[in-house]
Amino acid sequence: MDTDILIKDGLLVIPKNGIYKASLSIKDGKVIGIFENSTGIHAREIIDAAGRYVLPGLIQPHAHLGRLEDFKDYATETSSAAIGGVTTVIVFHRAVDDYEISLPNVIRQAGRQSYIDFSFHLQVMADIHLEKIPHYFYQNGVSSFKFNMGYKGKESKQKGIIELNDGLMLDAFFKLQKLKGAVACVHCENNEINSYHSARLEKKGISDLKSWSNARPSWSEAEGIHRALYYSELARCPLYIVHMTTHAGLRLIQAHRHRNAAPVYTETCPQYLTHDIDCELGNVGKFIPPLRTAADREALWSGIDRGDIDTIGVDQNTRNIDAGELSIWQRPTSPRETATLLPVMVTEGFYRRGLSIEKIVEVTSYNAARIFNLYPRKGTIRVGGDADIAIVDMNLEKKVSRDVIQSASNFSVYEGRMLKGWPVLTINRGKIIMREGKIIGKPGWGTYIRRIPEVSQD
Repeated sequence: MDTDILIKDGLLVIPKNGIYKASLSIKDGKVIGIFENSTGIHAREIIDAAGRYVLPGLIQPHAHLGRLEDFKDYATETSSAAIGGVTTVIVFHRAVDDYEISLPNVIRQAGRQSYIDFSFHLQVMADIHLEKIPHYFYQNGVSSFKFNMGYKGKESKQKGIIELNDGLMLDAFFKLQKLKGAVACVHCENNEINSYHSARLEKKGISDLKSWSNARPSWSEAEGIHRALYYSELARCPLYIVHMTTHAGLRLIQAHRHRNAAPVYTETCPQYLTHDIDCELGNVGKFIPPLRTAADREALWSGIDRGDIDTIGVDQNTRNIDAGELSIWQRPTSPRETATLLPVMVTEGFYRRGLSIEKIVEVTSYNAARIFNLYPRKGTIRVGGDADIAIVDMNLEKKVSRDVIQSASNFSVYEGRMLKGWPVLTINRGKIIMREGKIIGKPGWGTYIRRIPEVSQD
């Protein structure tokens, strides 16, 4: 057999199947064979993966890209993502007008610069978005739609967001329920609670990380989740809760699932798994939603282990920040990079808490592929699937720095931290794009992925 790439004697992690010592052959961007014995296979390049895990390429389902001039963050942040073994990113795109106006240009710009495959969630804010949901689904291949309950009034205007009302959101849920494979992605917070507490704390002149967390308290998120779950159940619409941070929210989701109500999927983010309200970050630890308590953090880890939390999204954005004592009310949220996603999960999950590598693969690749109609093309290792692969050295330790993660942002919450378990090779659709921490892929390799279910899921 002739093939482009042969990965020999690795420990293949195949979600829901197990770990196998085997070899893997790749040709024309696809996996064409999995073998216990690779004798007789001729390849243009042979990669010795002995003693290393061979994972499906990671899928990062929560990114905010395209916000830097000339879309240059598509280049810097997708190449940085490849350092962490990420081969697909799903970006939240937002516009006040019909997405038919902006989406073609965004796809074109991203396609010129992205090092990895990409797709989009579209934010629903206006009647035109509501009316054209079926069009975006069938014509543009978009099967996930964002609803932001967190911003109204001053915050909404600052971010250029049209205020979402519950009537529009519920109508959209009924539309999505009719589209097989569609899902509503909801940012769950009660803005009235947030605005009430923020105004009073700011008026008192309190400006520290704890005041930011107190201004957007855990019950604000829990109330938003409760409301979104009710609307989801009413419309029988699948729901994906983005960046969940609280034990209270997790209990609501568990109860919803116990009732066999409409499907609900849950995402959390790395910073909520590694930092809490009492951490040393100071004001640069500002995120939306904010950091929570250590008890919330550990509840999230337990939720991952039990399968109550489905995915890890980075809520990725790119910016430079002032690390000084700028007021917590005035400063932007801090940037989040994707390169550290897998090493954080290995360091804090696998080594510190005994989380299995199979579970890590589920929450960083397989589950997102299933939820967002990328499976079986992506999210697993199978003959006929895209050759999206991350080869990981579980013993490789690196101190996080800008030189390591190669993001355009000037800050990472993991700066200076030793993380263990880094990819040494990343392959996207059969092309090696990262080797030993160095990007060797090219901008423009990444392609736009339509996400309409075409194959029944086993």
